[in-house]
Parts: sequence; C-alpha cells; structure tokens
Amino acid sequence: MPGPDPKATADIAGYLRKILASIPSQIQELSSENVDALRDKLYIMRYYCIKKGFSPSIVEHIEKMLETSLSFYELLQANQSTFNYLKEMYTIRKLDLEANLLGQFEETTSGEESFRDFILESIATFLGWKSDTIWVDMAKIDHLAISRNHIIKIKDALWELIAESFNGDMTLDKVEQIDENMKALMQFISADEIPAAGRALMISNIYILLLKLNIDKMLVDMEASSKEKEVSTNE
Repeated sequence: MPGPDPKATADIAGYLRKILASIPSQIQELSSENVDALRDKLYIMRYYCIKKGFSPSIVEHIEKMLETSLSFYELLQANQSTFNYLKEMYTIRKLDLEANLLGQFEETTSGEESFRDFILESIATFLGWKSDTIWVDMAKIDHLAISRNHIIKIKDALWELIAESFNGDMTLDKVEQIDENMKALMQFISADEIPAAGRALMISNIYILLLKLNIDKMLVDMEASSKEKEVSTNE
C-alpha cells in the first residue's frame, strides 16, 4: 500500500492538534466521560491512518494512546468520589497542583528536556506538594486505595518513551542512573504518606503527559516521513 498523500497527512496533523486540545488536563475536566470521548477520536484516527497507509510507527503511537487512555479511564471511573472531592477542594482553595505539574510536563514535549531531567524534576515537584495542608485534610477521609497496577503501567510506558527518546552516548552507568531515578519516582508515588487522592492526581497527570508526548512524537514522525518522501520524489 502506498504511503499517505499530502492531504491525508495534513488532515491527520490537524486532527492530532484537535485531540491534543481535547485531552482533559485541568482538575475540573477529569472525568471518565471526557476520556471516553477522547478515545472515540483515537479510534477514528487509527482507522483513518490504517486505511490511508500511514507508517506502522504512526499507528503504534495511536495504539499506545488507546492503551494509556484506557488506564486513565479506569483510574477515573474507579475513583469518582476522590476526583469529585479534588474538584471541590480546587474550587474552594484554588489549588494549582495540576497547573504546576502540567506546566513542567509541557516543557518536556519541546524535545529540549531529557527524560532523566523530567523524572528528577517530577520528584521535586511532588515533594513540594507535601507541604500543602490539603494532604492533611484528605488523610482524614476514607478513600479506596489506588491500584498498584497503574504504577506498573506508568513505569513501563516511561521506560519505553525513554528508550525511544534518548539521544547521545549511552552507557550502562547512565541507564542505571535512569533506573535509580525511576525507582525514586515510583516509590514516591506509592508512598504511604501520600493520601489516595494525591496519588490519583499524580497518576492522572502522568497519563496526561504520556498522551501528549505520543501526540508530539506522532507529529515529529509525520514531519520526518513527509520530508523523506519529498526528497525521494525530487531525486
């Protein structure tokens, strides 16, 4: 099957930006209904990309987003009362937790930040959250424990993105350092002193990050593919 024509590529690039804008990223937007609507758009895009002959790497990114968004949906669906409480607290206390973290995450999508830096900065951000008295308030409320499976899924997804994104000379020492940082991040997210509501918010923000990063990578892959096709045509 021949590759996609320029119009199909432009259409998908525009649709990707539409999806990017529809990813729920504020506390008040975090609902399973919104994530389900996002998944519908991903199914549309996957079908279109397959039929138009987009590269397997593009389709693979969509598959990853479907997998991540399913985990995101399950998190929100299983913890509706927790997120409802977070929304109430956000309205009352004007929390900026998700704004701070997502602002940091946005910087990683520029391609200028390494994932090693991202992990270290994330730990620092999470540590800063511990000083907010909201966690003391939330600790008094009985919440269901967040499934540890989410932490395992996040670790797998981050390792995969690190493997795809790392540029430069790789040594075993560097990989071991990444592993240490990853362990620190996972241990912090699962720490007993973080209430379930705080853990749910952290995990939801990382799912949002993973979705945005895959869209960013799709756009980069599409641009590289278009340039290669243009060079090939001109030769």
